[in-house]
Amino acid sequence: MKDLSKTVERTSFAFDTKTEEFLSKASVLSYYIATYNAVNGELGLDGEPVTVDEIFDFINDLKHEGGVTNLENVTKSDVYLTFRILLKAGLGKQNPLGLTPLSN
Repeated sequence: MKDLSKTVERTSFAFDTKTEEFLSKASVLSYYIATYNAVNGELGLDGEPVTVDEIFDFINDLKHEGGVTNLENVTKSDVYLTFRILLKAGLGKQNPLGLTPLSN
């Protein structure tokens, strides 16, 4: 029998540095978007739309008041693109008014 540890190959995707940086930001941002939605749910605002501006302000509050350090250099564009990815993945609904919200 062959030694399986020698026949297993590591598979990885080749991304440029900017793509890797964005994907890293998007994964952290999606966590904070989910946290924001969970807090809204606890406050009785479950299912209410969340906008890019709300999340961007929430992130800035966390950075400046909450001492969160893993959110360096997050821009509104990063938040917007993360929303788009989450919407394309079926994790939210687009606001019919054309705003950029994400709701449960």
